[in-house]
Amino acid sequence: MTKTKKNSNSFFTRIKRRFGEPKSLGSQSTNLELAKNRFSSIDQDQTPYHSPGLTNILFLSNRGLSRAPLAREVMRSLLHLSDHFGSVRPSARGISDAYDLCSFDKRMVQAARKFGYELLGNSRKVNMAELSSANLIITLDEETEKFVKSRTFYINGQVRPIGIFLQADAHPYIPDPFVRESLNTTANYEQIIRSVEYSCGKLMRYLPSLI
Repeated sequence: MTKTKKNSNSFFTRIKRRFGEPKSLGSQSTNLELAKNRFSSIDQDQTPYHSPGLTNILFLSNRGLSRAPLAREVMRSLLHLSDHFGSVRPSARGISDAYDLCSFDKRMVQAARKFGYELLGNSRKVNMAELSSANLIITLDEETEKFVKSRTFYINGQVRPIGIFLQADAHPYIPDPFVRESLNTTANYEQIIRSVEYSCGKLMRYLPSLI
């Protein structure tokens, strides 16, 4: 019995020397806590760009093919150079079923590119959830102004017509390039872009009081 016990003890001694002492549950728990703290600090450092506190500005035009997406890109460029970058997100929508998912107006896309704005995507009709979640809604024409007034039940943010940000002697809305009187000329598209730039620039100055 003594010899067997001695051989058994020497066997376990060799195993311990080779593989080391088993770690206690306490040390494993400590390691888990260290790992948890390490990864939580990483998560804090890598804060996502979009946060629940993001302010949404919604630009609305009748078709959503030219003026609203242009206003979104102009506003996005201005925000990129401001203290509001990362905290305000502009979006663009139309109100017409007939133009939902249609490609943007190619003439506006080409004209905007000359001014440094890239219009990509398709027109999307606004839904009630988007109206409800918008902190600020900017209507660009008479049709969207009437549309919003008839749906105030869904709106939680502020609504402003673009006319209050345009020059005093200007037309109260951004001209529709699809209207026959506009003649769809290059000069008219460029004038629309300048009007949107002016109004968005003024909107930026008043933004802190609106959001």
